[in-house]
Amino acid sequence: MEDRRFSDVLEKAAEQAIDRDEALLLFRESEEFSAAQELFKTASLVRNKLLGTTFRWTGGIASVLTCNLQPLCLYCPYWTQPKEPLSMEEILRAARYLKEHGVRDYHLSAGTTLGSDGREMVEIVETIRREADADSTITVNCGAALSMESIIELKNLGVTRIGASFETINRKLFDEVKPGDSFEEKEKLCRMVCEAGLELGSGLLAGVGCTDCKDDCAIVNGGKVTKSRYEDYVDFMFFIRQYPNLKSVYVSRFFPFTGIPMTEHPRCSAMEGARIIAVMRLVLRDIRIGPAAGWSYDDIPLWVAAGGGNEIGGIHITREPPYKGSWYMHQALDYRDHLEYRNTVSTATRFLKEMGIEVRY
Repeated sequence: MEDRRFSDVLEKAAEQAIDRDEALLLFRESEEFSAAQELFKTASLVRNKLLGTTFRWTGGIASVLTCNLQPLCLYCPYWTQPKEPLSMEEILRAARYLKEHGVRDYHLSAGTTLGSDGREMVEIVETIRREADADSTITVNCGAALSMESIIELKNLGVTRIGASFETINRKLFDEVKPGDSFEEKEKLCRMVCEAGLELGSGLLAGVGCTDCKDDCAIVNGGKVTKSRYEDYVDFMFFIRQYPNLKSVYVSRFFPFTGIPMTEHPRCSAMEGARIIAVMRLVLRDIRIGPAAGWSYDDIPLWVAAGGGNEIGGIHITREPPYKGSWYMHQALDYRDHLEYRNTVSTATRFLKEMGIEVRY
């Protein structure tokens, strides 16, 4: 009976958005690989029909501002050791590199300072426009650290999208893993971005709750979270779609980085991340859905097959890490003047071509 219902929901999903109960059913019934394949097939068909099979390159520069959340998010490795944000000169160098390599659409990632009016981010974008890049498409994400005045200034500087990444909308789980952040301030930021007429981006962190149950409570850092992880994922999708200017959502996969408080928490599988992307495609339909932290370029075929798209990060520039190099990514990495340039364009192009996807700048 459930198999028939699963097929019926996929048949409906090929033509129209599914509801909450149907999304939950797809999660529960797609744990078997054969069912996941059918889910992916439907999601990719919807992606192709609504967005096409041409992706565009994007880039990223991180981190342009310090994170001052106290305490830090339990899953975040970036500020676990004393670390300086990029200087203005380094940001300009990164912006010029992206422009020289043809990437004309990139994001500025920053840490969050609750209560900030966002003036520092405005000054960064002003300087980029004046000294390095007058016309590329820029998006920014500094969490709930912007005033309406700063949002309008960013819009006037050509910023097209602002990120407000909840990671989870399960309030108990949010408070457990993001104890220094503010859910209410993120909601406020989303409303202001939409009121200003800018695109809104958000993000979900997969696997941060329980990763080996469907309906039992999740346990994080000793606390009970009384919802299944599938309910959390679906609740996120139906919560975030309330915002009329929503244009993109990323899906990150939890990774137990050394040094974070959640280092004993299980890794989120690539298959689970792909299933989230697929169900999200059938709920949110025509927005940009893609991977973020916790994925590698080896995962490109999986998330593309699951209906992700239509953007892909080709170049990412950040502070040089304490270690240098990665055995599986060494050809993509370049280190200059304390910066790491990660350029996966050539490899990603080949992988995408194998999936029938073209990429443009």
